[in-house]
Amino acid sequence: MFKPRSRRTLCNVTRGLVCALMLTEVGTPANAVTAMRAADMAPSNVAQSARYPVVGDDPVVVRDRVVNQHAHAEPPSFGNRVLRLVHLPVGDERSHHDSTESGLADDFTFVVPVRYGIRYQADKHRLTVNVDLSGDEDPADILIKRTVSGLSGRKLVVAPEARAKGFIQQVDVIELESGKSKKTTVRGSVTLSPAAYAETEGEYAIAITGHMVPPYFSDQIDHRDPTDDEPTDITTRTSRLYVDISAIWLISAQRSVVLSKTLHLSK
Repeated sequence: MFKPRSRRTLCNVTRGLVCALMLTEVGTPANAVTAMRAADMAPSNVAQSARYPVVGDDPVVVRDRVVNQHAHAEPPSFGNRVLRLVHLPVGDERSHHDSTESGLADDFTFVVPVRYGIRYQADKHRLTVNVDLSGDEDPADILIKRTVSGLSGRKLVVAPEARAKGFIQQVDVIELESGKSKKTTVRGSVTLSPAAYAETEGEYAIAITGHMVPPYFSDQIDHRDPTDDEPTDITTRTSRLYVDISAIWLISAQRSVVLSKTLHLSK
């Protein structure tokens, strides 16, 4: 079990701080500790017996706070006013922002649910992790959130009717780029008893902790007109956060238990 080095409360977003992963010991809800860097953690490949409720940072809040601060720092152009209203950058250019001004020097943690790539060998009491976190938009980046709003016109209308009948979608994608290596697959293993494995109920998540590095942040907008194959007007926003990953954990999403602190990225 981790021993807290200092007491902290969750950061206030309005103060310009990004909340880090908070691990709260059961029975002492006031005793919250910030997630430690991987170098500060005692190596372990055995599932933890204590329960740690895991609260990750909201990637939309992290992304939008940087964009909105950048917009406020510039003259109030028409494009910036639109950005504040719809939270979408104007144009298809990519923009970069300074991490110090945006308050992104602190560590943050994103929690990504996983459904595939977890294998348990009951005879060896071994849980093996081989999870690809890349997305369809960019297989070289780690997908941490993808949201689709709006209706699809597939099998309902033909391309010329899509806009008129309201088949318009906005796709919001947030990704992590972890360096030039382009590693997106999380691998590792943990010793887990059959009873502990049963308690997970097959629900797992990957917690990724790190801090931003140059060029810190970029945005891109792509628009696709309706076609006969996909009669939907689709606008996709892809936001990329450039990070130095310091820790990757496997979590039992059902029980909020840290199963392994020794996962790593590979191609």
